[in-house]
Amino acid sequence: MKKLSFNPRPLLLHGVFAVLAGSGAFLPALQPAAQAVTEFKLNDPALAARIDGAPVQAFSVETMWQLARLKDSQASRTEALENIVANRLLAASARKTYGEAALHANQRVAFSREVTLDEQLLSTLRAVYGKELDQAVQRQPGGKLDALIASQSEPDGATLDAVFGKPDALRLEHVLNPSQLERARKVTLLRYQLPQGAAGSISLYDIYQRQNVQGRVALFTRQPGFALQQARQHLASIFVQQWARQKFGEAALADLRQALSEQQVVVALQQMHGIGADTDSASPVVDQLAKQVKPAQIAAYYRKHREEFERIEKVKARHIRLPDEAAAQSVAKALAAGGDFAALAKRYSSAADAASGGDLGWIRHEAKLDWLAQMAFAQPEGQVSKPIRMPAGPHDKASWEIVLVEKRVNGYQAPESESVRYVASQAIARDAAVEQLTALRVRLLREARIDINRSLLDKPASLLENKS
Repeated sequence: MKKLSFNPRPLLLHGVFAVLAGSGAFLPALQPAAQAVTEFKLNDPALAARIDGAPVQAFSVETMWQLARLKDSQASRTEALENIVANRLLAASARKTYGEAALHANQRVAFSREVTLDEQLLSTLRAVYGKELDQAVQRQPGGKLDALIASQSEPDGATLDAVFGKPDALRLEHVLNPSQLERARKVTLLRYQLPQGAAGSISLYDIYQRQNVQGRVALFTRQPGFALQQARQHLASIFVQQWARQKFGEAALADLRQALSEQQVVVALQQMHGIGADTDSASPVVDQLAKQVKPAQIAAYYRKHREEFERIEKVKARHIRLPDEAAAQSVAKALAAGGDFAALAKRYSSAADAASGGDLGWIRHEAKLDWLAQMAFAQPEGQVSKPIRMPAGPHDKASWEIVLVEKRVNGYQAPESESVRYVASQAIARDAAVEQLTALRVRLLREARIDINRSLLDKPASLLENKS
């Protein structure tokens, strides 16, 4: 049998601090709160901090710090602790304010959130403790996780039909109903015995629940060996988590899982506020704030960022229309050799303006531009275009065009235009959303009673001490 392999997805840290710093937007209407004192009295070596009495495990801080160091050797343990504390406070506030469904409404996640979190936990443990995990695997008989498997079997066709229906049936979606799910629970794919642990089994239900759409299609269509392969991979995940529980303790592993879950919530909260890699995606907070932007704010933004609204006002252009590609390439070669554009247009162009040297005159920026005008606006000044085939119907003969822009005049979009209003209001709203989230973080930190284990710090905890 093949050794079970680990294939965790890469984990990207999403600290809230760097993203939220440096905003210059207006402050939201948040009431100032009394500041609770940060103390450094905690001396339990298993704990890194307490937040309003609730513990933060030292194991979570150590693991997240080591994970950060894989990407940045200068990352500090103190920053990892500050990240966890801030994320814990922000995540609790976000869940209370918005709820899980709203927070993750726009996330295109193929797997369930619980499965994604399990995989992130596995990925984190494998990245930080990979050598120790490999040694744990090597200690198994034969140096493989296969030694944990007591029995395994691929379900027969009749059993699969009872769960999924016929494989060639036409379906709108690949989803099991409650009675099918109950039948899937009774189909055991694999039984195992963990080292120094209890025996267990993995059912078809367990595997189905962990699949994305493609995986469920594979189950419904009976992809050979897929179900058993997924069961073996799930056993690898179970082994890693059991190893971590035995080495670090149940409370430590649960706290790390909580920290990773809170990290996901904070990322969702940032995205709701228009913060993240995909800044063009919908943001309900930004959209709501944009509706509140006043004309005076838009005008002020326009004055300060006028260069963002620069556009081509008009171009003076010439063109040469040729009947086919061969003729177009021949003229293009003559132009590249220094040929006069107007003279070659008079000689070779099939357009009605050939006599004027293909002169198109001044083309102004209008709401709707024809194909040739769009080509002229896209062309740099003083540079002859490559031959371009004109759009043509299926039964029409297509011509080829060569364009030269002799002059280009730039201007600015009108300050009262809809495009200026939209761009400016979105930019102002995004700044406001960042400031709103920054202010929320500051308020939560100020209100929280935080006790820190100073022995874990490798530099001053300025964020937690200053609470700003």
